[in-house]
Amino acid sequence: MRTVRRQPLLPCLLLLCTVLLPACGDQRMQSAFSENDDIRLMVGRDIPFVYEPATCQLAFSRDRKEFRAHTDNMSDFVVATFSELPDYLGQNVTADLVWTTERDVLTRKNLTLEVIRIEGDQFWLWSRTGKIGLCMRILE
Repeated sequence: MRTVRRQPLLPCLLLLCTVLLPACGDQRMQSAFSENDDIRLMVGRDIPFVYEPATCQLAFSRDRKEFRAHTDNMSDFVVATFSELPDYLGQNVTADLVWTTERDVLTRKNLTLEVIRIEGDQFWLWSRTGKIGLCMRILE
């Protein structure tokens, strides 16, 4: 009679958890982002810009494929320049983003964003690799 040597289950479970847990955290972050209706930029767990109608302005150029949101005095802003404009759910677009933080102006070039939600003229875009979310409005 031959004996079969069984591999311990615990190492396999630990490996599976190591692979799946970060993905679960990313999914929770994306879900939390898409459930909020504010026009804003989210970078990781930080929200460097939120549009406030009383103190901010929105701008959009179809020709330049550009969305802008900024405070009235331009002290805080986010600018997204797209390779192609977001149009449908599940679409992947590439954009260059520029935004302000408390101390700096940051840039991300060639960022791939997926359209994860659409409500009328408002789009929620998410970058899995950058953990960056942008909620924007296409103004006509």
